[in-house]
Amino acid sequence: MEASSAERLELMMKLDESFRQVRRQINTEWNTYNVHGLGMTHGRMLIILAQSGAQKASAMAEQLLITSGGVTGIADRLIELGYVKRERGEKDRRVVMLEITEEGLNIVNFIEMTRSKMMHKLFDGMSDADMEKGVQLFECMSRNMESDVTNS
Repeated sequence: MEASSAERLELMMKLDESFRQVRRQINTEWNTYNVHGLGMTHGRMLIILAQSGAQKASAMAEQLLITSGGVTGIADRLIELGYVKRERGEKDRRVVMLEITEEGLNIVNFIEMTRSKMMHKLFDGMSDADMEKGVQLFECMSRNMESDVTNS
């Protein structure tokens, strides 16, 4: 039996608040391991560079779903820490590539270890079926957000 509109709205609000609470808890947990005050987007940039090699800022912005200006700010911080360097293109000097350093690769290993610890803590006690249902829910929410159709 489907819930009434009011009950459905209340349920959506509870789910939204639960989602926000888990995100806050994940951020808090991340910050207990975080030495240099790097955000998750900093870590994601390092992981992309480690896995895919040097990238243009525009390509990085697309992958991180942020603006090129946002990439510049994040890259500036990672360069300051010695985790990333900027390289001019050999064929076209106007092209600036972001490239991970050896120290950046070390931080990626630390991030992966931290991420593993956090995932084990987050999913402790969940069955495979629970996690599969979670994947389905998040994939559905993602598709809904990518859609131009809104259901009010």
